[in-house]
Amino acid sequence: MSASPASPDLHARIVAALTLARRNAKLRQVDLAKRLGWQQAYVSRLETGERQLSVDEYVAVALAIGVDPVVLLGEVMAAD
Repeated sequence: MSASPASPDLHARIVAALTLARRNAKLRQVDLAKRLGWQQAYVSRLETGERQLSVDEYVAVALAIGVDPVVLLGEVMAAD
């Protein structure tokens, strides 16, 4: 089985899922940033796609929101 390239919008869908999870958790960007020790502007740049989200940042953000990063990624992939 050969690896297929990720769909072009995968990053955008992952970020959208994290943003929705943050909102569902009733967290503002500033609240999430405080939990992570980041600036609110950095969270904003991640959510708008201005910055690419690294794997370690994805895991940190998901955990800070209170969602399981593996489950969330599975949901994103299943929606493909």
